[in-house]
Amino acid sequence: MANYDQRNQWVDTQFNEFNEFNVNIQSPSEPDPTMLLSQGIKLLEAKAYQQAINAFRAAIETGHASSDAYYYLAIAFLKGKRPKVLKRSEVEEIDQLLNAATAMGDSDGTVLWFRALVRDDYFNSNGITHYPPPSVNDIITTALSCNININRLIALLEKLPMFDNQLYALLVQKLV
Repeated sequence: MANYDQRNQWVDTQFNEFNEFNVNIQSPSEPDPTMLLSQGIKLLEAKAYQQAINAFRAAIETGHASSDAYYYLAIAFLKGKRPKVLKRSEVEEIDQLLNAATAMGDSDGTVLWFRALVRDDYFNSNGITHYPPPSVNDIITTALSCNININRLIALLEKLPMFDNQLYALLVQKLV
């Protein structure tokens, strides 16, 4: 017998062979972080940045998101622009997302290279010499000690339109 309770949730009631009353409440399904991540990546590829941001945020809000959700959210926050033209608050948010991805155990050095590129392009290209640690050199030193997924790094570089940045040019030169 199926009924609905006061909260309009479906309730399955049945009697078992011992005449005990069993109640099975089915709650609305929680969003799947893997599905949200996949959806966000597709939206990012379509350059639907705000929708991608919403999908990645929703993945993170499930509490079961991987470091990839933070990484791709950082890419979405760029909105196809290079870091040096963003507001400082946007760059700081991207930096915090990349730090969170690293803190979650992402051992791929691509996240660190991304963080170094963002900091170098924003702070150094805008002549800002005093900024919160870590320095670009410290991040690069750590990135050099990590394994790097070359395909992921190349895909990242293709999303960053910063061809006149020296660090970017050096990475492209090393990969080609």
